[in-house]
Amino acid sequence: MNKKKVIGITMGDPNGIGPEVIVKALKELVTSGDLFFDAVIYGSEQIISEASVLVDHYFSGEVVSAGDFGMNDLTPGRISDKAGRASIQCIETAVRDAINGKIDALVTAPISKESIHRAGSVYPGHTELLKDLTGAEHVVMMFDGGPFRVALVTIHTALREVPDMIKKNELLKTIRTCNKELTEKFGIKYPCIAVCGLNPHAGESGAFGREELEEIIPAVEDACREEMNVAGPFPADTLFYKALKGEWDIVIAMYHDQGLIPFKMMAFDTGVNITLGLPIIRTSPDHGTAYDIAWQGKANPNSMIQAIRIATELSENIK
Repeated sequence: MNKKKVIGITMGDPNGIGPEVIVKALKELVTSGDLFFDAVIYGSEQIISEASVLVDHYFSGEVVSAGDFGMNDLTPGRISDKAGRASIQCIETAVRDAINGKIDALVTAPISKESIHRAGSVYPGHTELLKDLTGAEHVVMMFDGGPFRVALVTIHTALREVPDMIKKNELLKTIRTCNKELTEKFGIKYPCIAVCGLNPHAGESGAFGREELEEIIPAVEDACREEMNVAGPFPADTLFYKALKGEWDIVIAMYHDQGLIPFKMMAFDTGVNITLGLPIIRTSPDHGTAYDIAWQGKANPNSMIQAIRIATELSENIK
């Protein structure tokens, strides 16, 4: 029998639903018995213990202490610099262990951007923080766990700034990263990649914008010359219908909402955020901290379950 993979899970913002969905997910996975792994939670032992009481499931695995956040610091549903600091400390500790081979994959529970900013972080979210912590050259935010995969060229940026950020070289890096990761981590031999246009009707030959002609098409052509299986740009209003039918292995969208509105419409409870381009495996639920229902026992663990499943499966693919 193969050795069990060790999956590290960060507790996320303790004032949110992270601790609850972690313990609920592990309870479900233990009950089903169809996933072969050991879990290590990075966070506060007090918080995980209290979450276990909340969901009536005792977590018997290892909890790696990161920071000094305890029950006396807990303020459910509230933004807090101490919660933000604890979130970051959990991530930093878990990433070190992943790089050193102590865990085989990392699953991160949701953090609050405002809380980590109050704690002094300059990062807009996990993706950018993980890039710097691991020294990765180029990372891509990708979503899986639904009827299609979608990756983003730009992530957390104002919509008015997006056109100026769509550059041939950046798009080509994204295509290369998706192709490499789908091949090496997902085991897809010749990934079929579709590229979205930026403008309505993919620019209509320049009538509605020139980004397709000047940046996107040249990037796709270069990728094809590098013998990648890439096509586009396609109009976004028809592309996702075809993606739903399974026409491509992944869709590359130009900006956040272009890709995530259709994805979350189809996979709101099962979607998983995966960071491509890191030297480690990292997955996460595709939802936020859900402060409005934090510590009420109402949180849906399905996205966390999928994040753990995919992390385990990807770790099995790495030789």
